[in-house]
Amino acid sequence: MTIEGDWRIRKLIRANLEPLGLAVEEAVSGEHGLELIRKSVPDLILVDLDLPDVDAMHLETVLPDEPCKSIPVIAMSSEPPSRKFYSCERTANQFLQKPFAAPALLQQVLLALGQLAICD
Repeated sequence: MTIEGDWRIRKLIRANLEPLGLAVEEAVSGEHGLELIRKSVPDLILVDLDLPDVDAMHLETVLPDEPCKSIPVIAMSSEPPSRKFYSCERTANQFLQKPFAAPALLQQVLLALGQLAICD
């Protein structure tokens, strides 16, 4: 699932993940994302930290604990990660800085889903 207000970024995400066989559900706002998550728990959440209606870090505090606490979260922002991002109790697993290229997106998503191993 992607929670992103910018249709261009949602389109980029969909265009790159669907060919891998990943279903992409799109939410245009934080409230819309919460509504969709309550209906069907996703395997992964890509969330914009700059949502106009809801503080993205607040989303994690209002998600139901079970089974949502084990969902990998990739936070996206045009700003570098801040202390706020890292200080959240249920912080996102990964961070993706916008604008991003398709290879960076794919790497983060596959890593979060456990389908990519990092080699030293």
